[in-house]
Amino acid sequence: MKKPYLFIAAIFSLLLANSASAEQDKLNISGFGTLATATADTNKYQFRNDRSQAEFAKKDGFAFKPLSLIGVQLDYSLSNNLDFVGQFVYREQDEQNINSITQMAFLRYDVTPSWQVRAGRLAADIFHFSDTRDVSIAYPWVKVPTEVYGIVPARSLDGADIRYSKRYENFNLSVKGFWGKGESDFSSVDFEPIAFDNLHTLGVELTAFDWSVSLKHTRTEAGNDNFDIAQVTSAVELLQPFWSGAIDFANSLQLLDATIHYTSLYAHRNLGDWEISGELSRIDSESVALRPSFNGFLNISYLYGAHTFYGLLSFAETDTYFLSEEQPNFPITPATSELAILTEEVASSLAHNQKTLSVGWRWDLKENLAFKAQIERSDIEARGTGLRARNGLVVDDEAGVAHTLFFALSFSF
Repeated sequence: MKKPYLFIAAIFSLLLANSASAEQDKLNISGFGTLATATADTNKYQFRNDRSQAEFAKKDGFAFKPLSLIGVQLDYSLSNNLDFVGQFVYREQDEQNINSITQMAFLRYDVTPSWQVRAGRLAADIFHFSDTRDVSIAYPWVKVPTEVYGIVPARSLDGADIRYSKRYENFNLSVKGFWGKGESDFSSVDFEPIAFDNLHTLGVELTAFDWSVSLKHTRTEAGNDNFDIAQVTSAVELLQPFWSGAIDFANSLQLLDATIHYTSLYAHRNLGDWEISGELSRIDSESVALRPSFNGFLNISYLYGAHTFYGLLSFAETDTYFLSEEQPNFPITPATSELAILTEEVASSLAHNQKTLSVGWRWDLKENLAFKAQIERSDIEARGTGLRARNGLVVDDEAGVAHTLFFALSFSF
């Protein structure tokens, strides 16, 4: 899909590359990257960075594609209070074009020292680390917790935001509102992106020297159904002559036009060489296809010189769906048994149930270069396997345990 701001990004990139030496003080070029590998102890439930990813950790081998990437950011000052920002990230995905690699392309205007407006393609700011999830030098772990961030794979949105900030004696206050739209950032063409229409986010953050707290809420509407949902809802509607509730139930299965809510509460506290941080999030919608889920993580880190040691507990919880319990009047017969299974699959594909315990070590070799090692154990519940790389139907999956080992070099420039 062609967007005007993508052409603006391309034009700015060409202009900046050929700018005269006298203009170089207006241009700042920076970047970040990760060279990471992962290996797993199972072929059944293997790690992937988000639920749409085509690449995954391999048993008896090392996979570099799931987590490795490189990004470049251009900041060009147009005046004292107006600048352009473009960020371009290359990572493994089935489509490589200007649209897929453009993470950000926006104009930023400082109205006053307290008020700032941005417009264009902006980094998604749904959960706390949503806008920095690919910048692994910014956090101690090899990756952000999959149980929270692998569920919402949107990395950028199109629209505008306005931020108000004020410094108080003991903390800083930031309030930001966003209006726009976008689509899920799926890396595999086997997954159909979900469009987010009429998306609104409101966030409040308090930060101090040794603590911070942030609360964010996003409301949006799904702009489409994927193929599986559309097929199942159409088939359920045909049961109306045999079941008076068929059409109402089919409508409840649809994701199209369903209102979706994302809520996140994050906090962190530094206690000398120790840091405690955590996030709780909730996802809810009007559709059976995206039922309420409760997700979160708790991190404890210890800083020893250039080394950081950490333990991380993360989880994703959604109630298991059984059609016979939720819709006892659904006519299950030999002729409709396959449809019943596919209906449960629609209700279970976005319902994740797993807990992961991770321990790791970060070694800051330089200010802008860090080596990381992390091992994690994931306990996956039956019918809650959608975050893993797997085959077959989710409703056929049994409970399992997976161990994954990661090594990474994170850097910035």
